[in-house]
Amino acid sequence: MERAKLIVKNFGPLKDIDIEVREMVTFIGAQASGKSTLAKLLSIFEDEGFRRDDTISFEEELKKYNILSYLKKETFIEYTNYNSQLRSTTPFFLKYSSETFIKQTPAHLIKMYKEVKDDPLLISNKHGANEKFKSLIKGSLYYCKFYDKDFNKNIYNLFPLKEQKEKFKDLFFNGSKEILNEIHIDEILSILGKEHVFENYLYLYEALVEIFPAIFLYDSIYIPTERNILQIIQTNILGLINNNIQIPKYLLNSGQEYEKAINTITELPLRIIDNKIKYRREGQSSFIYHNENEKVNLLESASGLQSVIPILLLVEYSKSLKEEYNFNFVVEEPELNLYPRAQHELIKYLIKNCLHERKNLILTTHSPFVLASINNLLLAHDKGQNNPKEVNKIIKKESWLNPKNFIAYELKNGKAKKIMNDKLGQISENMIDGVSDAFANEFDKLLDL
Repeated sequence: MERAKLIVKNFGPLKDIDIEVREMVTFIGAQASGKSTLAKLLSIFEDEGFRRDDTISFEEELKKYNILSYLKKETFIEYTNYNSQLRSTTPFFLKYSSETFIKQTPAHLIKMYKEVKDDPLLISNKHGANEKFKSLIKGSLYYCKFYDKDFNKNIYNLFPLKEQKEKFKDLFFNGSKEILNEIHIDEILSILGKEHVFENYLYLYEALVEIFPAIFLYDSIYIPTERNILQIIQTNILGLINNNIQIPKYLLNSGQEYEKAINTITELPLRIIDNKIKYRREGQSSFIYHNENEKVNLLESASGLQSVIPILLLVEYSKSLKEEYNFNFVVEEPELNLYPRAQHELIKYLIKNCLHERKNLILTTHSPFVLASINNLLLAHDKGQNNPKEVNKIIKKESWLNPKNFIAYELKNGKAKKIMNDKLGQISENMIDGVSDAFANEFDKLLDL
């Protein structure tokens, strides 16, 4: 399901990008093709601090991720986050060019329309303004109903009087109505005793945002390729900051999140690597236990373990948070230092833990094994519709990947080519086989000598 659209032109290695963003997105490509640049932009756009805080400039965020120098006079960036079934719903919109910068959240939208509600142009187009807000409210009601498990309880907070609550209940919960069209919005205003005018549509939209604040909250967890050094950063973070050591700010931020994670998750089985191995935090040190008696300090452990543990800890930490967020996990090159089998187990883990309850997953990769792994999980979902028990024995249902929620792109020459075949529900085999074909062709030539 499309949840956002991103357009990027003339920004660093990205020349002409126009992509759909689904619940899970994978970027593959050679070094310096722009995978990390896209991942970093999506991290910025899905971060609540940047969205809501107008004192944080776009340039500051680009600098934090070491991509500020990519800005050019010809740069154009547009990001629209919306529900694909209700395209008028825009929880977040951003447009950047050398002449324009617009950042719009529900709070920005409410403020803007409050300031211009007496504008002659707006007054002359009351019908258009009313229809716009009807559409926004419809989208918000759908969005809240779809994602808030307590929607049927919380929606009553719209109504201050008991008789209003009862009337709403009779209209919508005792009948067959769905709160999805503009006519029903007029009925809600009538229950509130309010006229069907622009100011009251604005009031209703603002009330929904206040009643369901968590639905509109977003946050990014960015897990960089340099995650092996997060353990070192975490143990020396105060010294690094106090001595103004030139470490990219996004790494310092990741180090701070990692510190929270290791202080929260004290023990973790590492089944992705081996059923016998586990991680354990003891005092100020992290250890890898190969059995109950043999342990090694994480800093002295295998590079694959040092690479995968920050991913696992940060994901597990996010699951421990009480706050409800739309989480956007961005993992760069999850395959780093991992054997192909471990890569597959990690992808299954990420899909199981990062694609539910308003959580999304962005991956960058060089590995055809990662693409092959994803294809297995896409196929498991397809086959599981008719043979759920049999498929579940091969791949657990929680790791099945719905093709409607996934999209993949190959980045090359500053452009993004979609490599997901929606009809088949699979990544193109040509993309996965291309690497091995190149090696096989080289091998054949050598044999012919």
